[in-house]
Amino acid sequence: MSALAEKVLVSAVLLAVTVPVFFAVGASAQKHEPAAWLTTRLDAFIPLVPAAVWPYLSWYVAPWLLLAAPRQDFRRLAASVVLAFASCALAYVVLPASIERPAVAGGTLSERALLMLYQHDPPWNIFPSFHAAVCALLWRPVFGGAIARSMTPVWMAAICAACVLTKQHNLLDVVAGLLVGFVSLAIATVVLDRLNRARS
Repeated sequence: MSALAEKVLVSAVLLAVTVPVFFAVGASAQKHEPAAWLTTRLDAFIPLVPAAVWPYLSWYVAPWLLLAAPRQDFRRLAASVVLAFASCALAYVVLPASIERPAVAGGTLSERALLMLYQHDPPWNIFPSFHAAVCALLWRPVFGGAIARSMTPVWMAAICAACVLTKQHNLLDVVAGLLVGFVSLAIATVVLDRLNRARS
């Protein structure tokens, strides 16, 4: 199987599994009130910034950057995504929580986009943030030129900031999500390196 075929196949399987599991797991959180233990004093000072919806929405494009990674790096990153998603999904079951969203007027384009996001993205499955976990995996890209490699961390940081500025997540959700992502990447790297050494 060619590298491209492998990447497309793995990506399709990941997409087919993660989306329905995410919504199925989140269904149990509907019965829970917003988690007060997740809200810090800092969250009260973070304003709602409707324009942050645009970097937030750009996250849905970001995972496809994995297709640009060399074959071995793609396998490591794909394994990291599986670990991160499994960790987040387990947390969503054990610690079901939701977030209270503020009222949005809908007068500007950004506000209308944010309202659409609120309608299609349920306010549960928040701790840890899977958005932030994926950002951690892409923080130091192993593909692209010098400009892409230097700008990608800025992009990932903007997405993480947008998670709280759109009131999609609390600050602790993002911090926990980043931790899940970095730990998943470290575990996947160690395991795959050992497997590769065992084969050689």
